[in-house]
Amino acid sequence: MGLLDCVVKIFLAFKFNPKPLKRYITRLKVKKYNRGPGLKVAATQVEFRLHKSAIEYFEHMRYLAERAAEEGAQLIAYPENIHLPLYGLLPGIEKKLSMDGRKDEDGEKIRAALMLLGPYVKDIYFLTFSSIARIYEMYVMGGSITVPENGELYNTAYLFGPDGRLIGSQKKLHATPEEEAFGLKTGDELAVFRLPFANVAFPVCMDATYYETFEIARKKGADIVIIPIANMEEYDFYRALRGIWPRVQESRVYGIKSALVGRVAKFYFTGKAGVYAPLDLTENRDGVVKEAEHYQGDDVITAPLDIEALRRYRLEDELLGDRNEVLYRKYFSRLY
Repeated sequence: MGLLDCVVKIFLAFKFNPKPLKRYITRLKVKKYNRGPGLKVAATQVEFRLHKSAIEYFEHMRYLAERAAEEGAQLIAYPENIHLPLYGLLPGIEKKLSMDGRKDEDGEKIRAALMLLGPYVKDIYFLTFSSIARIYEMYVMGGSITVPENGELYNTAYLFGPDGRLIGSQKKLHATPEEEAFGLKTGDELAVFRLPFANVAFPVCMDATYYETFEIARKKGADIVIIPIANMEEYDFYRALRGIWPRVQESRVYGIKSALVGRVAKFYFTGKAGVYAPLDLTENRDGVVKEAEHYQGDDVITAPLDIEALRRYRLEDELLGDRNEVLYRKYFSRLY
């Protein structure tokens, strides 16, 4: 390791030192909230802004969790790429993000930066979301972060229990062209976690574009599928519709969408956090339990879910039984 590499790593260890945040959390006093009967879930819509300290980042995430706790939520979901606000700890980062370069050079530089920053970001991420889970005694899907693992880059989401312990993780299964440009490696397994109130899966963003993802989750017993997103595009109702809403209708599961939104430099994210259900299980028969009113700004969407009603609906739904498994086995094994 050269002198410059040593200096950079010492600087990053200083800037991303988790000890001040640990001390802050230890001294934190929070109100305890009572939960009513039944299951309530929360989807966060997080405004992307560059934070100058780990404590500032933690407080932004905690503010959203507190709103969910006030509403009695037992499960809360954060968006994809929730590590991005932590890059505000780097001096001059906004100016750097505004600069243009060749796409091939950008891919190489982004990969190098993610490989370098990943371990430091991961420490703050784990401390933040495991602490939020423990403080509010909630299940927390902390959103996804892009970090190195065994020499490869993965976009991975993590689930924490009410005691703050890690329950499990999920690697993104389908990469975007931008992610392919910096060599993101995709996962090869879709996990379903059995929580006391429901079976939950949480594939990441692009994974909801393909019906196979939800079909696998449903076949593995999922009742709720969470999709954390970070869509870097102008908001369009029909473009937004290509993801979780049709997948929920096809698979007969509840869906929770958490969204990273906002503009920093040349990066512009849009999306609406929401909770979705099969048409017949929603008040207006539109498949939307509750959704954010606008595609920008912080928001927390809380909604009740009836898991037993969902399971009864599946048993009684005539269309779900109208499947030609012989046909599927004939073609799918050769087409994939």
